[in-house]
Amino acid sequence: MRIALIHYHQRPSGVNQVLLLQKEALKNLGHDVFIPEIPELDYCEENQLSGTAFLNLIERSTSGKIDLWIIHNPTLGKNATFPDFIEALAHQGTPVILQCHDFAEDGRPANYQRLANTDRLYPLAPQIHYALINSRDAAILKNAGIPTPQIHFLPNAVIRPPLPAASSEPPFIFYPVRGIRRKNLGEFCLWAKLAPAGVRFAIAAKPDNHEWLSTYEEWKSFAAQENLPLEFDVVTTKHPFEYWLEKSSHLATTSIAEGFGLTFIEPHFLNRPLIGRDLPEITRDFTAAGLTPGKLYQEIPVPIHHLDIDQLKGAFHHQITSTFQSYGQLIDPQFAWKNLIENGTVDFGNLPEAHQRSLIKKQSFPELKGWLAQALAETPSLGQNIKPWSTNHYQNRLKDILNSVLSSPSCPPEFLPKQNILQQFLDPSRFHFLRT
Repeated sequence: MRIALIHYHQRPSGVNQVLLLQKEALKNLGHDVFIPEIPELDYCEENQLSGTAFLNLIERSTSGKIDLWIIHNPTLGKNATFPDFIEALAHQGTPVILQCHDFAEDGRPANYQRLANTDRLYPLAPQIHYALINSRDAAILKNAGIPTPQIHFLPNAVIRPPLPAASSEPPFIFYPVRGIRRKNLGEFCLWAKLAPAGVRFAIAAKPDNHEWLSTYEEWKSFAAQENLPLEFDVVTTKHPFEYWLEKSSHLATTSIAEGFGLTFIEPHFLNRPLIGRDLPEITRDFTAAGLTPGKLYQEIPVPIHHLDIDQLKGAFHHQITSTFQSYGQLIDPQFAWKNLIENGTVDFGNLPEAHQRSLIKKQSFPELKGWLAQALAETPSLGQNIKPWSTNHYQNRLKDILNSVLSSPSCPPEFLPKQNILQQFLDPSRFHFLRT
């Protein structure tokens, strides 16, 4: 069977790693696989082609009829032509798998605005199926109205050889990420202040996107001013990423949002314990499979009397109103504010950076300090079952999905009201300062 894998570009990225893995798995299953590389697929803010013309252009690049399409991030809004392309493909009747890694509805209002003129983002027909990398997103699509038989859970496979055993003393905690805003660098700085003497910390690299660079540099300057045992931008030509992984005694996460959750599973492949912030809507997929991701906490509660509450309330009202307006929606900020502070505390990870810096300077956080000391002293639980995220398991799951799609009848499409998806992501309870 001839299968086309579609993504906006072929540059290095997490989605493209999945694309290459998927290509290999499909080839192992005996299929001919094509990944078109044409300029029209790249990021594009304006719709410059009809959907049919775009579809014909891609088909010509594969030099023959395509029997099955797998389209990655079709509704992310990185290319304004994609909705018309998906609609044309849906009307063509060829089997399609739409694999959603990320959503424009989930904290990406600029992307969503490129899709504002269409209500035809999510096609519904028996031959059109959806693949999701976590169960949260699968549940959102189901609740939105996509039939359960057309929704498939397809977690990523992980390919990482184990590292040599780490030196236990002194602990060296490595945060193996680019320091974009949602990685919550302030919380990592807080760790560095509270850690036992001799513990060292490092962050892999600065953001690629200039939008987040100023925030990153502010944390870098703050860490220097406070004499924190924390290094930034450690990945260099001389000392590449693998060097720091091997040097580490622990891997860290303080992120407030993830997709698949590679952060939580990769340490088990690398033979390094993970410590940090839990994201239950992501980690439940791992715990359901019998794996404990690491030594994790769910929040750092800060009593509201420790905060400049008037300043925080003003910032909250402004930001949540702006966020909802950017999606063309209205919100009662006072109602949302009451929900945020109803327990008399606010999570440290859901505070603007200025408030985080003030707290790091002024507060002692004894419970977190004790948790960190204990986490570093414990014998890590490694060697757990990681077979559910192996390439063999991924290939078998993909095979089952293909069989399901190919056994479905072909019918003209309808389209899911896009508000059904937006309303679930744009829930005031999901608001987060570090995602704006």
